Amino acid sequence: MNDNKHQSQAYNADIKLREINRLKQKITFGNVPPFYHAVSTSLGLTEGMFRYGFENSLDLVIDQNNWNPVALGGKEEAFGAVKLEQTPRLSIYKVFTHRGFEIHCIPWLKNREIDRDMLNHPDMEFKRWIPASMKVLFRVAQLHTFIQSYFDVGDEADLELIKYAHNISEDFIDDLSKKLNVQKVHGISIKGFFAVMEKKHKAGEDFFLPKVYDFKD
Repeated sequence: MNDNKHQSQAYNADIKLREINRLKQKITFGNVPPFYHAVSTSLGLTEGMFRYGFENSLDLVIDQNNWNPVALGGKEEAFGAVKLEQTPRLSIYKVFTHRGFEIHCIPWLKNREIDRDMLNHPDMEFKRWIPASMKVLFRVAQLHTFIQSYFDVGDEADLELIKYAHNISEDFIDDLSKKLNVQKVHGISIKGFFAVMEKKHKAGEDFFLPKVYDFKD
């Protein structure tokens, strides 16, 4: 995705979020609930983080200075520049945790995924991989609780905010797939999670968060 197209999409997304917020203010006569405000703010910060270039985990993942040129088939060109034959492999996981909805990335080492610190391993496609600062690329705080509350007291603006969260998260994954060698996308989307919650709500059943992946190194 070129920069102009990305900026245009980010601008349109910003307008969309402001429109949803105005709708919520109209429905509530200006008395916007704190819970709605918290989710909307989280979405705005997530979108703005990538749009304005604030330092974030994505910067660390796509920083070519942290890519291992040997593992990626790098070839030295004129003036010492290195051309890479490929980009690092990643798996993308869409997960709901107690913190909310998150997009995680997991790197590969040879033929398997690795979910732990790795420093200067000759076969690792990143020079340094620190899950604490690199794994979680995207988060919408407490979205699972917000979706659950929608079925009890939600309105049109709440539903539009949930749809917006789904759309920007899927767009984010599409854009990431153009920057890196994404091996797979796994997990439940916000739309899929919403559908499961709706079914559980209508049946009067309790709902538990889906199990987060568990790697055994």
